[in-house]
Amino acid sequence: MYQLRIRRIARQDVQDAVDYYDSFNPKVTDRFLDKLYAEFDTITSNPYLFQVKYRDTRVRYLQGFPFGIHYIIDGEMIEVLAVLHTSRNQQDWQRKR
Repeated sequence: MYQLRIRRIARQDVQDAVDYYDSFNPKVTDRFLDKLYAEFDTITSNPYLFQVKYRDTRVRYLQGFPFGIHYIIDGEMIEVLAVLHTSRNQQDWQRKR
């Protein structure tokens, strides 16, 4: 199994989503986090399963939520670059990479 590293900017993306969902229904927040952690497990088990979106960056979309986990594979390390709402412009965070 691969190791998972989550960049600070990706952690902030998750916190922003949590804050948003908490503002109207904490149960939705719980479901979001459950899905997110399950997808992290799936990615670390089989990272090459998911599609390449931009150069070497792969994305795994959360089922039931409009978010994608954007990551790269570096040896035995999976690095999560961003957890973005699907309506956000991917080029904005790609410039920060």
